[in-house]
Amino acid sequence: MARPILMPQVGQDLTEGKITALNIKLGDKVKKGDIVAEVESEKAVFEVEAFETGTVLEIRYKVGDMATVLEPIIMVGSEGEVLETAAATSTARVDAQEAASTAVESASITPVERGRELETAFLKTGTGGSSPLARRLAGSAGVDIAQIPGTGPRGAVVKRDVEAFQRSKPGVSSVLPFSGGTVRATGGALPLRTLQSGTGDPVVLIHGFGGDVSAWRPFVAHIGLTNPILALDLPGHGAAASSSVTDFDSLTAAVHATLAASGIDRLHLVGHSLGAAVAAGIAGGGSLQVRSLSLLAPAGLGPRINGDYVAGFLSSTSEAALKVWLELLVHDPASLPGVLVRATLSAREDTAMVDHQGRLAAGVFAGNTQLFSIRDALHRFGGPVRAIVGREDRIIPSEQTDAVPSHVGLYRLPNVGHLPQLEAASRVGRLVAENVRSAG
Repeated sequence: MARPILMPQVGQDLTEGKITALNIKLGDKVKKGDIVAEVESEKAVFEVEAFETGTVLEIRYKVGDMATVLEPIIMVGSEGEVLETAAATSTARVDAQEAASTAVESASITPVERGRELETAFLKTGTGGSSPLARRLAGSAGVDIAQIPGTGPRGAVVKRDVEAFQRSKPGVSSVLPFSGGTVRATGGALPLRTLQSGTGDPVVLIHGFGGDVSAWRPFVAHIGLTNPILALDLPGHGAAASSSVTDFDSLTAAVHATLAASGIDRLHLVGHSLGAAVAAGIAGGGSLQVRSLSLLAPAGLGPRINGDYVAGFLSSTSEAALKVWLELLVHDPASLPGVLVRATLSAREDTAMVDHQGRLAAGVFAGNTQLFSIRDALHRFGGPVRAIVGREDRIIPSEQTDAVPSHVGLYRLPNVGHLPQLEAASRVGRLVAENVRSAG
C-alpha cells in the first residue's frame, strides 16, 4: 500500500514551507533515512527524511511550491503499484485526521509527535465504504458497520458516525475502554495517552530518561496484543515538561498516583531504562495490581551508569553535538532515526525541560553512579517478569543484570545497545507479548 512522506513541522509556529530541492524523481527507489527534499521556512532550511522504503509513486509538489505541514509531499510504495483514487484518498485523510485528534489533545502534543501520528494514521488508511479507524471501533464494540449511516466523503462511515451510532443505541456497549484521547487524572497528575485501543487489562509503557511518549509509537505495532496500550510522559519530559521531581521515590510516586487516579487497578507495565526502574518500583509495592512486568534495559540493578552520556545529553544545544551523544544509545548508529535528534532539540524550545531533567538527573545519578536500586522491589513482585537488555549497552552495563532475582526471565540480545525496543523491535515485542499473556 502506498505510504506518505509528510511535510514535517519543525518549531511550534511553522505552518508551511517552500520546497527548495527535490532529491528524487518518479520511479526512484528510496530507503528509510534518505534525504528526499529540502524545505525552507522563514527561520531555517531543513531536510525532509524518508521514513519509508519503497518506490516513488507520486511527487505532489515541485521546487518553489509552498507545502503545508503534515501533508504528503511524496508517496512511496511497491514498484508498479497504482495509487488510490482521489475519493479514497479523501476518505483516508479524514480518517488520518480523526486518528490524530483522537490520540492527543492539541494543547499537549508536540509538533514532531503530531507529524508522526498523522503519518501513522495514513499508514492505516484504506478504501471502501468506511474508514479503517471506524471499522476497528465498530468491530471492537460488536457493531455491524453496515448498519451505520456514513457522513464521510461519498458517504463513507468514519469515527464520528460510529460514536453517534453508539450514543443512539443504549443497549450497545461503549466503543472501547481507553479508545483514544488523553486521559488526565485529577490532582495535577501526568497525562496518559492511548497508543492503541483494545480490550482487557491495559499495557502501560513508561519511557526512560530524556525520552517521551512518541518514542514508543514505532514499537507498538511489534507487540501484537489486543489490549489497550497506554503511555505517559515522566515529569520533566514531553507533555509533562513543566512538572518537576528531584529523586527516584518522588518520580515513582508521581507515576503511581497518575495510574491510581485514572481508575486503572489492573495493568501490565513495560518500562525502559529509568522508566523500567519506575515500573519495578510500582510493581513491588503500592495499591495497583500489576499483572506482568517487562523491563527493557532497566536501570537500578547495579551502581554504574554512563554519567558522561547524561551530562552530554543535557548540555547539547546543537544537532551536531546531540547526535554524538544519542548515537551512544544504539549499537549501530545507522539504526538511530535522524529525526530523533531534531525532535529532541525542537521539544526543548521555549520550555524548562532541560532544567527539570537536570534536577531529576542530579537526584537519581551522581556522576557514573545510580543512587537507587530496584532489586528489593523485584524480589517482592510475584508476577511474571522479564528483563531484556542489549549486550552492547553503552549506557548501563548489561552485566549488571546478573543481579536480577532467580525468578526473573533474563534475555541478553547480541548486537543491541540501550534501545532494544528500537534495535530488535520484533523480538522484543514478541517477548513482551508472551510475558503479558503468561499472566492469564
